[in-house]
Amino acid sequence: MGYKSSGHFRGKWDNIAIKPITNSRQAKMHKHPEHKLTIIGGGIIAALEAYFAFLEAKAKQQPLRITINEKNQNITQTTAANLVPSLTPDEILAVVPRGNMLVEKLKLLFNQPGGIRVDDVPGVNDSPVATDFIQQVQLYGKNHAEHELRTALLFNLGKLSMQLWQNIYDTADAELQEILRESNFQACREPSSAVPILHDGYRIDLIFNIPDAAQKALAMQQDYINLGYKHCKILSPQQVLDLDPYLTDYCYNNAKQDNTGKLVWNNNAVALYRPGGCIDSEVFLPKFYAYLSRVMGTYVNHAGQEKHCFRLKFNRYIEAVVYTTESNFAVINGIKFNNTVKYNKHKYLRSEYVFCPGEAVGTLSKLGFYEPAYAGFAGASLKLNIPVASEQLAKYSGFNHCMEVHQEGVVLAWQARLRAGKIFIGVGGTKAFYAAVTPDKDQAFALDRNLLQLNIINNVLPEFVSLALQRDTKGETLTAPDLIFLEKSRIAQRWVGTRAVAYDGFPTLGPVYNQQGRVHNARCTTHAGSGGASFAPALVFTSRNPAANAVVANYASSNRRLKAKL
Repeated sequence: MGYKSSGHFRGKWDNIAIKPITNSRQAKMHKHPEHKLTIIGGGIIAALEAYFAFLEAKAKQQPLRITINEKNQNITQTTAANLVPSLTPDEILAVVPRGNMLVEKLKLLFNQPGGIRVDDVPGVNDSPVATDFIQQVQLYGKNHAEHELRTALLFNLGKLSMQLWQNIYDTADAELQEILRESNFQACREPSSAVPILHDGYRIDLIFNIPDAAQKALAMQQDYINLGYKHCKILSPQQVLDLDPYLTDYCYNNAKQDNTGKLVWNNNAVALYRPGGCIDSEVFLPKFYAYLSRVMGTYVNHAGQEKHCFRLKFNRYIEAVVYTTESNFAVINGIKFNNTVKYNKHKYLRSEYVFCPGEAVGTLSKLGFYEPAYAGFAGASLKLNIPVASEQLAKYSGFNHCMEVHQEGVVLAWQARLRAGKIFIGVGGTKAFYAAVTPDKDQAFALDRNLLQLNIINNVLPEFVSLALQRDTKGETLTAPDLIFLEKSRIAQRWVGTRAVAYDGFPTLGPVYNQQGRVHNARCTTHAGSGGASFAPALVFTSRNPAANAVVANYASSNRRLKAKL
């Protein structure tokens, strides 16, 4: 993309830090907290909303009560728990095609290069949500300068988020640091050495089956250089082999010997050493929520009952918000879920509501708030948990990959390592336009994309796919029966879900509005698309502190909408 930094963040956010939480555990309180935070949604953004609020309350010595309301029945059903998040400063940029490009991509089926259309699911392409979204995208596409500014802002938000992820780790107590390590947290930052080292802020991304792959890699490299990442470079096949012997098959399948006997990449393949990390959200979320419950402690309510200051409530599909009768729809005092209204029983001095619906496309609109034109883009993930014989565990003890794998029209976030005595390989990526329809893993899109993902895994790591399928799969094109076998054997876990995005690909942050105006005790942190994990710290920080950057706050406003007509 080769954008130039906008400069809007320089000098303002460079020194943002999270204060340490040493000795952070609260003793049992004998007074009801006067501040309550109610969060709608239970993904990583919601988790960091809770964490940042806790840190602020701790610093101010103001006891806080937090309740997270999650629509799913347990944490394993959430989107975050089924993905393998990549941590990069550009993760959020890869969902919404601009202007006429969206129209062109919607002409192509999802299994064609660049295609995002599905035809076998009723109500997707002709729904009011789809029509409104497409019109707004086309209007947005007419203003190139606005798009370039938004892109620069997103890159800078991404870099801020990478800094904040590192800062979360650096300032955490010993227990939280251990949770992050157990969750395969690998920061995205400048490396400590000029000599390439894996898992030192940078990683190897693979680009193959793309004509002139080196040109794509150079464009990515320029983006990272513009952000201040100075060590990004194309690696030779031999450098990849030296760094990561597990990529031997990839190198020999996508390179050839020159006239001196040196391995050089084919025209359609390359490897890029670039800033990037990861986190295993399937491991992280339950451990982190349990940590918050412990670290925030308990209080004794007016009835003499001991209550937790942090609560995570499942099976709460929010149907409506309830306003105070005297506020004229300006102050929320409760929520309705499962035909039950939950009011604040205690009169809090400060009661706040934060909406982080993520996958729940159109939640703000359904609750009566203004929302920019939105749509859901379906994405599929595939996770393999491959049994390993006990005598092989030592052999694979150092196996650990995080990267992205790029093909024509496909970008897979990738994690692979020895986890709980098994080889874990998780990939997520590829999108299809689903508007407001919820995808199903047995629809054509998910089945086709999961098979594509399995074949890409086999292209890169055939050793482990061979182990899973109990035959040599090197060089094979795997078929649907292979995928079905792995799923029935409980080696493969298939999943599909949606990422809610706004028409301009920008997140929606800060205050929420209804027809009467601003709702004074509510805000939102949503429309993160593919950047929910990568961008979570920066999005939460911005949503909590919209004055930190007025330009971002303006573009991220929940009541933004293009007025012109086509």
